[in-house]
Amino acid sequence: MLAIVALLVIAPLLYHLVVDQNPDEMKIKDVLVTNDQTNVLVYARLSHFPPDIEKAILAGVSTTFSFKIEFYRKKKHWFDERLAQLEIIKNIKYDQAKKKFYVTSTFPQTAEAFQEFAMARLAVAEINGIPVVNMKNLSRDQDYYARIKLAWENYRLPFYAEFLRIFLSFRDFETDWQIQPFRLQT
Repeated sequence: MLAIVALLVIAPLLYHLVVDQNPDEMKIKDVLVTNDQTNVLVYARLSHFPPDIEKAILAGVSTTFSFKIEFYRKKKHWFDERLAQLEIIKNIKYDQAKKKFYVTSTFPQTAEAFQEFAMARLAVAEINGIPVVNMKNLSRDQDYYARIKLAWENYRLPFYAEFLRIFLSFRDFETDWQIQPFRLQT
């Protein structure tokens, strides 16, 4: 009995140590899949930017983030059917001379300028109400789910500084897939 109690107390601590080994690691969080009258909509955001990415952005290095979204219909005795797949690419670049952050996005097709890093970071780190699939393609008696992950593409250094990449710890990165179930809402 004492061994079971000790296991119940120690197991969560061990899980925390093993699973959350790197608190600086970016993660997708707050995933919401819902629908309006015509489309299934996906909302999500990035947990944070690690310090090395923030430093690079503030140094003026153009940085690209790519949100990958897939939407599936569950199948009982076969592979799940992918109904939609899309990618939203966001880029942030700091102009040190103008003291402005420039953020571009492929969906919606926008280009914005921000004075504050916090506002620019929010524009890059969130996707809000991205239409994934039309409601006409879904039925009420089916189970669905969305998968989302973020891919961070290697820093794009100016051509004259590319040789520095050898000495820096810049690398490509992907988060784990975050899966969110979905049922039709009326």
